[in-house]
Amino acid sequence: MEDAREKMKHSLPIEPSQSMVAAQNHESPLEKIFMVASIATGIQFIWALQLSLLTPYVQLLGIPHKLASLIWLCGPIAGIVVQPITGYYSDNCTSRFGRRRPYIAAGTAFIIVGVFLISFAADIGHATGDPLGNSIKPRAIVVFVTGFCVLHVANNLLQVLAGSSHS
Repeated sequence: MEDAREKMKHSLPIEPSQSMVAAQNHESPLEKIFMVASIATGIQFIWALQLSLLTPYVQLLGIPHKLASLIWLCGPIAGIVVQPITGYYSDNCTSRFGRRRPYIAAGTAFIIVGVFLISFAADIGHATGDPLGNSIKPRAIVVFVTGFCVLHVANNLLQVLAGSSHS
């Protein structure tokens, strides 16, 4: 009986382990950790940027402090809406690039757009008719708030994907 089991054990096909597959792909565990952590690092960098620099910038554009706090509602609202939708659609994605990568690319593009809008809000506002000086700049405020909301949507989109173990 043991001889039959021994023969059977040797006749079964051997499936490659994860370490064998990683060795074939020439991808070390450290490289994989670095790639996964780079997404989370980028997300945290954008959150730090928002928290430290954007509230003073809002006041520079002329938004009263009381109204500046309302702009921050964009974050929780984006989280409530974007995260479940992103999770659902990325779980059902059948792209040849994988389930998560297309959304990571889209989130990255949205971050670029959001940072661009925020960075150049005052310049875009001035180019479209806002006055110079210390007065309220309504066009710059609209550009800024749009960029701020785009940035929150992108951060929430990427945050869902950074927490995923699949790519």
